[in-house]
Amino acid sequence: MSPPPPPPPPPPPPPAPAKRGGGVEDVASALFAQINALGADGARASLKKATRGPVNDEVPVVEKPVVAPVAVAPAKPTSTKKAVCELMGKKWSVEFQYDNPDIVVNVTSIKHTVYVYKCEKSTIQIKGKVNSISIDSCKKVDLVFEDALSQVEIVNSDSIRVQCTGNAPSINIDGCNSVTYFMSEASVEKTMVITSTSAAINLIRPKPEDPDDIIETPIPEQFCTTFKDGEFVTEAVDHDD
Repeated sequence: MSPPPPPPPPPPPPPAPAKRGGGVEDVASALFAQINALGADGARASLKKATRGPVNDEVPVVEKPVVAPVAVAPAKPTSTKKAVCELMGKKWSVEFQYDNPDIVVNVTSIKHTVYVYKCEKSTIQIKGKVNSISIDSCKKVDLVFEDALSQVEIVNSDSIRVQCTGNAPSINIDGCNSVTYFMSEASVEKTMVITSTSAAINLIRPKPEDPDDIIETPIPEQFCTTFKDGEFVTEAVDHDD
């Protein structure tokens, strides 16, 4: 049996396209010839004036928001409870007073006590001889008294000023920050001051040679403990040395 005949040869490639006359160079030449025929004024007259397109007209101009000024509200009392200044039994209760500079307590018995609680930005004057005075959880309170038979106690308070015009045997200050105690000349050698867990405690007394002048003595806040002669000894740290 004879082999099959070989496949026919591929067709010849198509003929190359003929070059078009002139090309791009001819088009450019015709355009410049038209511009030259119009002249400079004619060419500018045929141009359209550029204006804002419809897209730009539709886009609104976004303005920055204006922030209104914030009014600062006046300070309000820390407690909304009703202010009290009254004698209940043997105890004068001065409570929840706020921004009151004219509080006067008239003590008529040496058995009366005065209890000042949760007062702020107020001034209290105690007239007469009182058994004891307690200032508890107060802030920015000034208190003036004549005589206290037992003690004056200041606890858990801040920015307190107390003035004694007569005598008070004992002053106890606990858990306070910034207490100033003004002593009378007669009470300097008779008053015992006890402080604990407190800071910025100052005692002020008149100068012996000039009662119109004062001497300020800060109560120590730092202590140093060392072992001496078989035992621990604690001494106040004096930063003036």
